[in-house]
Amino acid sequence: MKGIIDRFEGDYAVIEFEGKTMVDILKRDLPAGLKEGDVIQCTEGAYVIDKLETDRIRKATKTTNVNV
Repeated sequence: MKGIIDRFEGDYAVIEFEGKTMVDILKRDLPAGLKEGDVIQCTEGAYVIDKLETDRIRKATKTTNVNV
């Protein structure tokens, strides 16, 4: 399952998963160095950052914001 880091609140990361489901996950259970907007993938209970998808979304967002 794929999710995007929406924000951080104290010891938790608020993650929006597919289907617009918001979930609070302890930061200690996530890879170090995550930032808002990073895409993570959950496989068999382990979370990993999806750098390719994160970069793709950031580029698409940057292009969209420039044209506004």
